[in-house]
Amino acid sequence: MIWFRIIWGLVLSGVLGYSFRRAWRWEHGIPNYSRSLSGKDRGTETFVLLPPTVLFWILLVFLAVYVITFGIKDGGIRFAALLIDVMFILSIYYVLLLIILPLLRKRISARACAVLWLVPAFLSWQAHILMELVPLPVKTIFIPHSVLPVIISIWLAGFIIVGGYYLFSHLTFCSYVKKHSSEENDAEILAIWEQEQEVLDYKRHVRLLRGDVPVPFSMGRTKRSRCTVLPRREFTTAELSIIFRHELHHLQRCDVDTKVFLCLCKALCWFNPLVWIAAKKAAQDLERSCDEIVTDGMNEGERKVYAHLLLDNAAPGRGCTTCLSAAAGTLRYRMKSIIEPQRRPLGTVLLMIALFTSVMCFGLISMCDAKGNFSSLVLSDDVKITRVYDSQTYEPVLCDTSGFREKLDEIELEHVAGLREYADDKGSRRITFSLSDGRYATLTDKILYIRDSHYFKRRVDCFLVKSEVDMDVLFESMK
Repeated sequence: MIWFRIIWGLVLSGVLGYSFRRAWRWEHGIPNYSRSLSGKDRGTETFVLLPPTVLFWILLVFLAVYVITFGIKDGGIRFAALLIDVMFILSIYYVLLLIILPLLRKRISARACAVLWLVPAFLSWQAHILMELVPLPVKTIFIPHSVLPVIISIWLAGFIIVGGYYLFSHLTFCSYVKKHSSEENDAEILAIWEQEQEVLDYKRHVRLLRGDVPVPFSMGRTKRSRCTVLPRREFTTAELSIIFRHELHHLQRCDVDTKVFLCLCKALCWFNPLVWIAAKKAAQDLERSCDEIVTDGMNEGERKVYAHLLLDNAAPGRGCTTCLSAAAGTLRYRMKSIIEPQRRPLGTVLLMIALFTSVMCFGLISMCDAKGNFSSLVLSDDVKITRVYDSQTYEPVLCDTSGFREKLDEIELEHVAGLREYADDKGSRRITFSLSDGRYATLTDKILYIRDSHYFKRRVDCFLVKSEVDMDVLFESMK
């Protein structure tokens, strides 16, 4: 199984690298490069691999499939285990990226830095494959089963509050823009707008509005909602050209989706302040990557005009929008990149390494909710071991079940929270036995599975073996 996981990680990393470089070449006007992997035009959008909001839809699909297949209770437990894995990978990945971010910004392109924040989203859409190949955890976080419902309730309340706040804030801002904006009707400005769309070959319908807003921004993902909004003040022709080019690049890259994804990350990991910091840094890199491509080819004077335009329009953004210029406190590193540009490697290889490493590390940290021996975790007073089966033929064998149980109780076990199976070594030695309540168990030197009698909708409880298991001694105990 480990080889299949390695091959899958290499394939996925290769697809990411190919998609990223293809998008970059298109954005920089290199001919004979279409946007999509199939070679077909996909609406003149140059997002890499997939829009990051796919994470939200994939989670909903998993929830529906689990509930339909296993029922509300067991399906909910399996979905909770998947959410735990997603939160672990988000938290750990973003913390590590925050640590090395200052170095990365000096070594690779801003476009690659922006895409690095989206690697967890690329993992999500193929989680169905990873879930079948999850390696045994190398680290478990123990939370007693008795307090687990309380913790889940607190997390769910926080998720609803944070997610609800962002949703309400965005919808409120959209309503404000709709009431206080009007279609731009200046023929000269519309001509500049159409010219910039033609230069980028961006064919999506985007409305150009004038509104009571402090800074230019873009918002929306559908034909009816997609728009760019200008403040009600005068701009020079050069400034309008820069503003339009900046915002159209955001729309072309589907950065509105990225803003939604970052809000979802903060809602999922609302308890982790480092994820909130990471989301803020990711939004900065989105803007810096647009600065990078807009200023590509500009002379020193044009760069100064661009820098002054950002300073004059510095204001915090609202809702899931792409703002021309963030608050003044975040502009320092953007100004340095604009005034003192440096050619940096694209960063394709680093993106591929990041995704491959994430694939290989997916599931290495898990949560356990109970510790103890076999009798305390699996058996109740009226449940006994009834039969032991031959590991090769699965024929029942005669044995002393009391002695066998005593040896099982010497093994230290940890119950993995959630219902799942691991890609353990199928060639490893194992013992299979049944219990008087209809369940059956499979023990290897690393895992103990307890399954019910229903194959398709079976419930699987997994226990990690934390002490050394001598199979020969176990077999001797049955005689």
